[in-house]
Amino acid sequence: MNLSVSDLLIHNIGLLATPLSQDRAQWAERVEKIPQAAILIHDGRIAVVGAEAEVLAQSPAQVERFDAQGALATPGLVDCHTHPIFVGNRAAEFHLRNAGKTYLEMAAAGGGIQATARKVREATTERLIEESLPRFHRSLTCGVTTLEAKSGYGLDWEGERKSLRAIREIETHIPQRVHSTFLIHALPAEYRERRGDFCAEVVERMIPSVAAEGLAEAVDVFCENGAFTVEESRRFLRAAQERGLSCMVHANQFGHSGGALLAAEVGAGSAHHLEYLNEEEMLALAAARTTGVALPASVFFLGDLPYPPVRRMIALGMRVAVATDMNPGSAMTESLPFCMTAAAIYCQMTPEELLWATTFNAAEVVNAEDEVGSLEAGKRGDVALWKLPDLESLSYHFGELRAAAVFIGGKPVWRDPDASSRY
Repeated sequence: MNLSVSDLLIHNIGLLATPLSQDRAQWAERVEKIPQAAILIHDGRIAVVGAEAEVLAQSPAQVERFDAQGALATPGLVDCHTHPIFVGNRAAEFHLRNAGKTYLEMAAAGGGIQATARKVREATTERLIEESLPRFHRSLTCGVTTLEAKSGYGLDWEGERKSLRAIREIETHIPQRVHSTFLIHALPAEYRERRGDFCAEVVERMIPSVAAEGLAEAVDVFCENGAFTVEESRRFLRAAQERGLSCMVHANQFGHSGGALLAAEVGAGSAHHLEYLNEEEMLALAAARTTGVALPASVFFLGDLPYPPVRRMIALGMRVAVATDMNPGSAMTESLPFCMTAAAIYCQMTPEELLWATTFNAAEVVNAEDEVGSLEAGKRGDVALWKLPDLESLSYHFGELRAAAVFIGGKPVWRDPDASSRY
């Protein structure tokens, strides 16, 4: 083996835990666990992974080594639903909501998404990047090596284009891999009396421009009361598919909006939120092989919604991912480990299910499962190390849990200066 600058041997791993591609069909039942393990990375990709003695026997003597000091090793986490591009905050709304105002009431009064949209439109691209960039770093410290980033707070085309271009620029400043999504989030205030004109603008100008300029890989739509109807959303998604863009749907967050059934109808790769799901909707999503993305931090933060019925979703054959929903209005967090804790408590997900939901299944949502999401030969050397004794502790120690070290393509990109052992 000829050594390269991205060759690395991570050894003295106390426990390695990873999904395996071959177990995809039984994802809710099996995680590969290897005590006293090691990983050899060559040219940025995993060459050998397994028991330390076996990996050492196949490793060049002169390869650079990293002592994991008994840490837990997992694939780099994948956050498959975030809204990180915004300026300012909505802290005042958070407290108004706690005093009894609902999310939809504040949105109808010009708050919510519209409030953030006004700030995004007023901000320069430089300001937008300056405020958004740190969120990606905080995500990295929580073990996230790949994430999806949505636009959606520009609302009109100039605002959306600015947001998508900001994502592309941020990509050049961070080690993580970013999958960008054009989100059709809400009707701009100036189109309130011209709804048809805006829908035509989305279909005839925005989506074609996103595809032609390579600004995003996917299109998402908020199919919900107060946002877009099923008919409007179907029109947007069909236009996206015609342009070769992947589709996802914000569905059934505040009720049985029809979004979940629409996601199944159009063959969307994923449907997100899903706080309200009945048997018909779950069976349709399972038959369409549409992954359900649970966003427990949003439910936790809003305080007045049910958690997605994940146990029933799994029982009916749905694949499930878990993501942060990082955004200023309903989930102000960059911590995917915290979301794992919330999903463990309120969705009754097991440690094994949670690992799949934040690695392999989440990688499928962004069409990256062949590259990331598991520690297997041939995949990219994206690894998170945790000063934890076992997989169960990854969702047990919540609130301030950071990765001890993170590697992307075999290169160290984060190391916690206070990586003391957790319980």
